[in-house]
Amino acid sequence: MTDCKLIIAGLGGQGVVFLSRLIAQAALIAGDDFITYESHGMAMRGGSVSSQVKIGKHYSPLIGHNTADILLVLAPGEYARNRHFLKPGGTALVNSDILLENLAPENIVDATTLAVNQNLPKAVNLVFSGWASEHPAFPFNFSQMQQAAEMMAATPAIKTANLKALEVGRSKILQIR
Repeated sequence: MTDCKLIIAGLGGQGVVFLSRLIAQAALIAGDDFITYESHGMAMRGGSVSSQVKIGKHYSPLIGHNTADILLVLAPGEYARNRHFLKPGGTALVNSDILLENLAPENIVDATTLAVNQNLPKAVNLVFSGWASEHPAFPFNFSQMQQAAEMMAATPAIKTANLKALEVGRSKILQIR
């Protein structure tokens, strides 16, 4: 049974809530218990949005300061705003086109450029999650994330685009290895 606390942070319109639901669906596929919490803030105006996902036997959805195992960040500015949630020794994975202070280069990917270059500008979150699924700290593997994306797709066209976006992200980390 997986036991992991994740914070997902970004800006309104980046798909933070969708990504939290995708991870929850992957937990369901893996047979893990999970609980989620969303904070939309000023999402409609491009403001901060965060979501908290606890995987395992937990009874409260909230993640306190210095207790998150993983911080997933879709907008680089949200790293500074949310890093206080990360526990010592936790892992931050960030979508950024520049290196960020105190982060190893292998924990940063420019998912935005990857998505745009593949004509998938609305799928940055999926490109990012495809990349994250190959990171050793991430609780679910690529196959589980792929299954989750397939199950959540509303139409065949969306399913195809979502799976392509996941593969774009995954291929980026495989190129590095």
